[in-house]
Amino acid sequence: MRDDKGAGPSTPENGIVLAGEPHKRTNRRQVPALAGCVLCALGGVAAYFLQPAASLLVGLGALAAGAGRSKALKALLAVCTLALAGLGGIAFGVAGIPDALICCGIGLASAFLVDEGKMTSGVACIAVAAVAALLLGAGELVAQAQGMTLSAQVTGLLDQYLQAMGSAAGLTAADTSLVEHLVGLLWPVAYTVTALLEFLCAYAGAAFAAQRRQSPRVEAPRFAEFDLPLWVVAIFVASVAGLAASLSVPVLSGDPVLMVMGTLLLSLRFAFAAQGFAVLVWVVQRRKASSAAFALALVAAAYLEAQFIVMSIVGLLDVWSNFRRLPRGKKVTVQDGPMQQ
Repeated sequence: MRDDKGAGPSTPENGIVLAGEPHKRTNRRQVPALAGCVLCALGGVAAYFLQPAASLLVGLGALAAGAGRSKALKALLAVCTLALAGLGGIAFGVAGIPDALICCGIGLASAFLVDEGKMTSGVACIAVAAVAALLLGAGELVAQAQGMTLSAQVTGLLDQYLQAMGSAAGLTAADTSLVEHLVGLLWPVAYTVTALLEFLCAYAGAAFAAQRRQSPRVEAPRFAEFDLPLWVVAIFVASVAGLAASLSVPVLSGDPVLMVMGTLLLSLRFAFAAQGFAVLVWVVQRRKASSAAFALALVAAAYLEAQFIVMSIVGLLDVWSNFRRLPRGKKVTVQDGPMQQ
C-alpha cells in the first residue's frame, strides 16, 4: 500500500492486504459516501435481526463513507452507527443491545483497519478472538440478569433437545450422556463460529468497497497471500500441551481445563484451515486453472476438511514449511509478498 501522494511504500506485516504487484485501477463506480452512511444506519437496525448481514452492511458502508477521511470524521461515523444500534434496543429489546453493538463494532473496525492497511492475518485472528470473548461476556451478562448462568442455559437447552430428539434418533442413555458431556465442554466454540462469521461478513463488505475505490490508498485484499503469524502456532502447541497435561496430571484434571484447551484447539482449527485454503488458492492461481476446476477444488477441499481436517493440517504445515515461499521475516513493500512475525 502506498501513501496518499504515492511517494513511497508503507510496511505492513502479514499479507491480507498486500499484493504481489501494484493493483491496476479500473473505472468501477465507487459506493458514494452518503450511501455508505445509509448502509451503516441499516446495519445498526439489522443488528437486532441478522448479525452477519449487519456486519457486512456496516463494513461496506463504513469504508465507503470513511476511507481517506480524517480520524475525527471516522470517529463521528462510528459514534453515530453505534448510537443508532444502541437506540434500537428501545424498539427491539434491551437484551439485544450488547450483540448489536458488538456486531456493528466489528464492521467498523474491519473497515477502518482495511482503510489503514493494517488488516493483517494476526490482526484478523485477534479480532475474531476479541469478538468471541465479547459475545461470550454479553451472553453471560444477559443470563445473569435472568438469574442464571450461561452454562446452565446451554445445559438446559441441550437437555430439552436430547429429550425431544433422543428417542427419534435411537440414542441410548450412554450416547446421550456422552453427547451432553462433550457439548457441555465445548459449547464456547459456538461463539467462536459466530464471531468468525460476523468478521468474515464485515471483512467481505470492506473488501468489496475497497475494490470499488480508485485511490491507491486502499488496496483490495488477496487471500492467496494469507499467512498466519508464528504466535498462533505457539498457542496451538501450548493448547496441545495443556490438553495432554489435563488428561495425565491429576492436579490439572477437570472440566474447566478441558473446556479451555478444547475450545482453543477447535478455534485454532479455523485459522489453520484458512491458511490451508490460501495454499489451495495459490496453487490454483499458479496453474491458471479454469473457474470450473477452481470450484471443484474448493468443494473437494471443503469435504476433506469437514471429514478429515486435511486443510487444517496443510495450513499448519505451511506455517512451518512455507510452501508458497513467502518472504517472511523482513520488511516488505507493495511489490513484495507478506511477511510472517
